[in-house]
Amino acid sequence: MIIIGFSDKTYRIWVRLFCGHFKHCVVITQNAGKLVLFQFVKRNCIKQIPITKRGIAQLESDGWVFIYLKQNPMGFNMRAGTCVNFVKTAIGLKNFWIQTPNALYKYLKKI
Repeated sequence: MIIIGFSDKTYRIWVRLFCGHFKHCVVITQNAGKLVLFQFVKRNCIKQIPITKRGIAQLESDGWVFIYLKQNPMGFNMRAGTCVNFVKTAIGLKNFWIQTPNALYKYLKKI
C-alpha cells in the first residue's frame, strides 16, 4: 500500500507562485508493519520519518489531503530533484507532463 499526501503549505517562494493549490507531496509506505513517511527536503536529501495513523489524522486536520493506492512501491529515487519526481518514481508513473503536486493530485484522482 502507498499513501500519497498533498499539502498546500511550503516555505519556498517559487513553489507558491507556480504550483497551484497543492505545493508539496510525500510518500507514506509500510515497512515491517510500520508506516514511514518519505519527506523530500531538497535535491538528494530524502528524510524517512516514522508516522502513525494518529499522525496522519493530525496532518489531515492541518489541511493535508491523502490518496490511498493499493499498489506496492515501485522503488525510490533518493536522488530525485523534486517531491513530484520522487512520488512518481515510487508509484511507477512516467508521465513527463506531470511536474507539480497539483497536477499529480488531479491525475491520481482520475485513476
